[in-house]
Amino acid sequence: MPSIQEIIHKFEVGEGSGYLQKLALILSLLALLVFYNVREYQGFATVEAMESAHLARQLSEGKGFTSLSLRPLALAHEETQKGEGILSTSEDVLQHVDMVSPPAYPLFLSLWMRILPFEWEIPSHRSENFTRYQPEVLISFINQGLFLLNGLMVFYLGRKLFDDSVAWMSMACFFCADLLWRYSFSGHDTMLLTTWMLLLVIGLVALERASRAEEPDASEPEEALDSELETSPIDSPLKVQSSGWFLGVACSVGLLLGLAGLTRYSFLWMLVPTSLFALLCLGKRRWLVTPVMILTALLVVAPWLARNLEVSGLPFGLRSYALYMDTADYPEDRLERSLLGEVTAPGLNQYLRKTFEKLPDISSGELPTLGGSFLPFLFFMGLLIPFNNKGLRRLRWFTLGSLVLMVVIQSLGQTYLSEQSPRINGENHLVVLAPWVFLFAVPIFYSLLDQLPLPYEGLRPAVVLSFFAICSLPLWGHLLPPRPLPFAYPTYKPPLIQEIAQWNQPEEALMSDIPWAVAWYGNRPCYWLSRRVDPDFYGIHDERDAIEALYLTQMTTDLPFMSSFLQDPEGSWPRFYMDVQVRRNLPDGFPLKFGHPGIMLDQVYVSDRQRWLPAFKSKKDGLGD
Repeated sequence: MPSIQEIIHKFEVGEGSGYLQKLALILSLLALLVFYNVREYQGFATVEAMESAHLARQLSEGKGFTSLSLRPLALAHEETQKGEGILSTSEDVLQHVDMVSPPAYPLFLSLWMRILPFEWEIPSHRSENFTRYQPEVLISFINQGLFLLNGLMVFYLGRKLFDDSVAWMSMACFFCADLLWRYSFSGHDTMLLTTWMLLLVIGLVALERASRAEEPDASEPEEALDSELETSPIDSPLKVQSSGWFLGVACSVGLLLGLAGLTRYSFLWMLVPTSLFALLCLGKRRWLVTPVMILTALLVVAPWLARNLEVSGLPFGLRSYALYMDTADYPEDRLERSLLGEVTAPGLNQYLRKTFEKLPDISSGELPTLGGSFLPFLFFMGLLIPFNNKGLRRLRWFTLGSLVLMVVIQSLGQTYLSEQSPRINGENHLVVLAPWVFLFAVPIFYSLLDQLPLPYEGLRPAVVLSFFAICSLPLWGHLLPPRPLPFAYPTYKPPLIQEIAQWNQPEEALMSDIPWAVAWYGNRPCYWLSRRVDPDFYGIHDERDAIEALYLTQMTTDLPFMSSFLQDPEGSWPRFYMDVQVRRNLPDGFPLKFGHPGIMLDQVYVSDRQRWLPAFKSKKDGLGD
């Protein structure tokens, strides 16, 4: 049995010292995880996060892929597809099939909801001092678990492609990217999508190395970077694989592409650079891998696309109209709030104008600070430094091609969702590729460091530490005071939204400008605010399903005064708000007569009776009798 002195010596200068360093890094990461969540956590603040979580709840309760967040456009498409005329019963509304969200992320969350005890109700005694909605906290746990898993995959790839130094620094920069932390508790599908993309790269690395092993010069050793730059060689020798192995990995890559497309439709476009990579880089195996990969991906997504065609007439549901939105014909969110059974496509000039308007913001704003870090600058600068290793050259060009493609796709597909939440939204595709960029940026730093004439070797750790501090500067800046609110106030205050929603019975519908929040927090059917009071509101209330209450928030009442209240000929809801709040009056014939006297100055609640009273029996006159 070793003595105490031997054990101490082993951990101080022996092989155990490495374990102590790794343990210190793990504990530091866990400390950062706890501190960041306590200090910076904020509840859901976007449409996509709440709708995905609500769909997951519906799935976990056995209600299928149905939604209580009701878009007028979706209702019109459902009526057109069914060919049964207007949906007129509350039962039809409660069974409304969702036409917006892809299925993978809600299904993933629904499995989590079946495991843990989710507390949907906010007790009244907690409403006054409310800080966090328990279901959102639990959802953030699973997403941060994926965040940690993604960091480990970044380490694996860094070690596989380069060396330990690159692996540790890449992982450290990944875990200190502020934007990635914010996505980890935002409720978005970004962490799951990042997992698919990192697994995709692992599969492509395996395919490329195995195909290169069959090349005539495969036995020649290659260093990672050009011979003028010192760095460690790639760790493992190339190994020849069988056709069955190539077939299995190709199926796995196709499966990952299909899952990515079912997580976010736009990532089906990754079939293009992945197929080009396979055709150009896999040698004689290209004709086996490429068709198998494409066919597998299409087989994965085909059933869901067929389902979308059946329920909406569109392969990607209402997300098919993302190209139309934010054009001159369909500005902002007006398309989804319209009762249009058929939608006319804008002209080509409108698509081009939308793309050229979005491209400068993406290329000058999001791309240089990809992932909330300064590493993209090193990545693009590193394009001037050639890799000596053929596999790394191929992977870097694959990364660059994927970035260019996603810049174009993102500019074409951006909608009002990016305007409502410019920093955190489900239309930011570039952030998913941030780990790839980190992996190819960090080696450039070490290569330049090797060329830097330092006065003495002891300065090298200080330079490395300074580089890490600069890369993680945005994270430390956000950890400074003041501390943000733990929920997205003023628009979203979960206790208030849940209380207002539950004044209605489960089968009674509301109309609101935040239907996703009413469905998520209140679990009540809620129509999205129609474009106009007349005829759209009456078209739903009189011909489809009676609307029992109307709830307007700062989403409507904070619109610019001149453009929304005076100049917009269709701005009937802002005018409605002004009539209620200033004139204390309602339009003639408006079916909801009773206004709540004191919710908030910049919010409006009117209903068919005084639902906020305990017995719902008061028949006193309301506004505008």
